[in-house]
Amino acid sequence: MLSLVEFNPDGSLRPEYVEYARQIGISESALAQLEWRKKMEVDDYNEMSAAHVEQGINFGEWLMEGRIGNSRTYVQRRQQMEQDLRNFEPEDSLPFDKDTSY
Repeated sequence: MLSLVEFNPDGSLRPEYVEYARQIGISESALAQLEWRKKMEVDDYNEMSAAHVEQGINFGEWLMEGRIGNSRTYVQRRQQMEQDLRNFEPEDSLPFDKDTSY
């Protein structure tokens, strides 16, 4: 999987990476496809960011807060589930997979 260092901020491939990729046998069409996908991803992000700016929202910050919140939410839900089990709540009312062994 490619990392961000292989791309410029606009989504284009860095010349050093293109040279390296050619040396290891990556085809021009594969490189063009990688670059096209990354440029589309950058364009989509920029469009979403611009739409959110109109509402006074920092799109990147908003995305990160959601990801951080989701990771914290898992721990909190797990703790709540453990508490619910101690309180003899029915297992089918818990937010986790029924196949999970408690």
